[in-house]
Amino acid sequence: MPLTAPPGHSRDIISVLESKRNFISSTVDVVGRNMSQRSQSENCSFHDVEVLMKTVQLAVHTPTFLLGLLLNLLAIRGFSSFLKKRWPCYAATSIYMINLAVFDLLLVFSLPFKMALSHVKAPLLPFCTLVECLYFISMYGSIFTACFISLDRFLAIRYPLLVSHLRSPRKTFGICCTIWVLVWVGSTPIYSFHGKVENYTCFHNMSDGTWSTKVFFPLEVFGFLLPMSIMGFCSSRSICILVARRDHTQDWVQQKACIWTIAASLAVFVISFLPVHLSFLLQFLVRNGFIVECRARQNIILFLQLSMCFSNVNCCLDVFCYYFVIKEFRMDMMAHQPSRVQLVLQNSMTTVAKGRKLCLEEGNLSLNSIADTSS
Repeated sequence: MPLTAPPGHSRDIISVLESKRNFISSTVDVVGRNMSQRSQSENCSFHDVEVLMKTVQLAVHTPTFLLGLLLNLLAIRGFSSFLKKRWPCYAATSIYMINLAVFDLLLVFSLPFKMALSHVKAPLLPFCTLVECLYFISMYGSIFTACFISLDRFLAIRYPLLVSHLRSPRKTFGICCTIWVLVWVGSTPIYSFHGKVENYTCFHNMSDGTWSTKVFFPLEVFGFLLPMSIMGFCSSRSICILVARRDHTQDWVQQKACIWTIAASLAVFVISFLPVHLSFLLQFLVRNGFIVECRARQNIILFLQLSMCFSNVNCCLDVFCYYFVIKEFRMDMMAHQPSRVQLVLQNSMTTVAKGRKLCLEEGNLSLNSIADTSS
């Protein structure tokens, strides 16, 4: 007697076979799509981006180098003059500003080597690593210095009596030295930027370890997001406090200059460093396989190179901070100096007093001579 399956059981077998066929078909489609994307990713060319960036870097970095060198040297000279005059109320801010200008000069000096090495295949690795270290140390040194300047100003505005003894030149210098130590220690991942890659270009061809989660997220969080949050909070609170004092203070012009200084510092920080760290995040997604489409990768590489290029202009934009700080210093000195009328009156009173004293002395001499004659 032949074996026959019940009609319902046959339908179950057919449905199972159809589901398996659909699963295999979808799996093949996914594998094929992944292989196609991988092949597209491997064949993605960035030659047009490299050609464009050669022109852009030359057009941006040349004036940036010249202006950055001149402006930061002038800033160091200007703030050093305030330190030489030993005015304690300006010492802390002057030391921070000099520290910021030194970091900017470090960036300026690295620009010619960055331009040259970024177009040379497989340069001497130690020299390439040194230039990369100088570049990123100057970037994150500027970020931390700007953050501490904002924090110092907020504390001075909000708690003037409490922090007056904390803003000594020695303590401020110690904070600046700590910033240097932190950025130098934090630059250790740079030494493995290129790994064991033989055909590399400086500032390009970073190893996979460089874009790993354990390297990228601490850099992004502690190197940018945390300083930007602190600076945004301190700047906004400082401006609110100064505006609230408008009707209760007589030196509103001076406080208005302080508001401009705070706003300029925050604007320069955001314009310089927000785009480049956003591009770092996008490149992290590319290197970890979240973005594989060729056109998207080309746009992200272009955005990364442009944002890094224009972030270098920060060494020139900081001049706005220097200008408003020096203007604030001068307005404060003028507010505490006597006016010309007061000086004229003071000199007149001094002259009159000297004249009276001289007349009294002459009168005493005359009386003494008369007394001597009578005797």
